[in-house]
Amino acid sequence: MAGPGTDWTRVLDRLLAGDRTAFLQVNRLVTGFLTHLRAYDFRDEWDDLRQEVVLAVVANARAGRLRDPQAFVGYVRSITRHKFMDRLKVRLRCHERETLAWDDATAAVSPAGDGVAFDVWAAARELPIEERQVLDGVYRQGKTYEQVCRDTGIPLGTMKRRLRDALTTLRARLRSDPRPPTDQSEESPRSERS
Repeated sequence: MAGPGTDWTRVLDRLLAGDRTAFLQVNRLVTGFLTHLRAYDFRDEWDDLRQEVVLAVVANARAGRLRDPQAFVGYVRSITRHKFMDRLKVRLRCHERETLAWDDATAAVSPAGDGVAFDVWAAARELPIEERQVLDGVYRQGKTYEQVCRDTGIPLGTMKRRLRDALTTLRARLRSDPRPPTDQSEESPRSERS
């Protein structure tokens, strides 16, 4: 469809005329740039993001803002990046506004406390070091995601995944029977034999 020798000036003219093939060529170009940006976390918004970029390209071309048709590919790359970054910023702001899994009094860890926080952080000590490091930075130290990423050198997506995995593991451990798993596994075979 769109190769290295593609005449993007003609594609843009055909796109403005409503040609479906030109639309697909620009859509493919946008998809390539989104893939290059590794916008995989936006799977649920992928089509909306692509459409937003194509509509912005068409609107700016009709308004005469795209003065150099030779720079069309660079322009599409730039607008794709800007639209993606805008969505990423919105998602990060929404995520930072989410409430913590426990309130400040519970999160303040002290063995003399009510015991809930002690149980939570005792369970957190059994997490892998990578997950524990992120959990501690965000919930115990109260750092933002960006601060934790900067302090640990972990990319944002990896940090979020580790935090999600840590919280999932903690929820499962705290909801389960307080007895250690070895006690449960030892009792099960005995009761089956009786």
